[in-house]
Amino acid sequence: MKAFLLFLLKLALTALCLWWAFSQVKFDRSVFTRPGAMDYRWLAGGLALAGLSICLQALRWNFFLRGLSLRVPFSRAAELTMIDGLFSLASVSGLGGDVARIILLMRDLPGRKLAIAMAVTTDHLAGLVSMALLFFAITVSRFDALAAQSLLGKGVIHFAWFYLGGGLAMVVMIFIFASPPVHKRIHANDRFARWPLLRKVPETYDVYRRNWRQPVAGLLISFVMLGCYFSSYYCGMRAVGGNAGYGQVMSAMPVIDSISGMPVSIAGVGVREKLFETLMHDLAGIPPETAVAASLAGFACNAAWALLGALFFLKKRDRLSKRDIEEAKRV
Repeated sequence: MKAFLLFLLKLALTALCLWWAFSQVKFDRSVFTRPGAMDYRWLAGGLALAGLSICLQALRWNFFLRGLSLRVPFSRAAELTMIDGLFSLASVSGLGGDVARIILLMRDLPGRKLAIAMAVTTDHLAGLVSMALLFFAITVSRFDALAAQSLLGKGVIHFAWFYLGGGLAMVVMIFIFASPPVHKRIHANDRFARWPLLRKVPETYDVYRRNWRQPVAGLLISFVMLGCYFSSYYCGMRAVGGNAGYGQVMSAMPVIDSISGMPVSIAGVGVREKLFETLMHDLAGIPPETAVAASLAGFACNAAWALLGALFFLKKRDRLSKRDIEEAKRV
């Protein structure tokens, strides 16, 4: 019941954000009333880039799995990544995409729940680190353009500085606490013996320090993956007739993606469109109707691959019962 009420709240916030984004749209000038004006060649390019980003995301996760000696075929990692995307679109049955990945992979590798959960978590941390580093690199290189924002645009940029900066600090602290000298000092005299998980989690993270090649490879792949993902939104911009430059879209996307990824609306819909509208107008003078359409086109390119996850999810081995869902919520 609680999960259903949370879903209804997110649905209401999604509708509110979409109304806010569409409130400035002049429909007589947009592709919403003239679908024939859309360039479907660019849309096909965006779809291809979104598919490539899914493959790279699966490859990144596969490196973090291998770092913990979890041998998973790339094809299986790709299937689970698309199922993750499917669940993340609407949090089906209150079950998030990450938890779906964990519970389904636990069927393949029984007895490795903690390692699987840590591989999923560290995969996310790699995405956060690459996003933050890319954002700060863009901020430095395009400081003047990003500084000349509207009031809302400046607020969004400042929030992203704190949000991504705090995320980087959190990742650094995790690996400091997981280092053997600090970890040994924290757990001296068995002061946390009643909570064995507090010992096991840092020890699991420290495995990546010893097997550093896998996480470094995963982090490098993450930069390429983000480039493909962001480029799919540039294709969406061109598909709806927007003339924003590639650099302008790439400058805005780290901010847009990091904030729309917060669990405010369903799959970031509405929040993403309003941010895209604001930053594209500030950076490139793109009218609201074009910016909102571009954001939805880019989202559609990526959502298509998430919906493909439904085909894998329908396989007997990957079906989830009510008991599975309850177990997953306790992971």
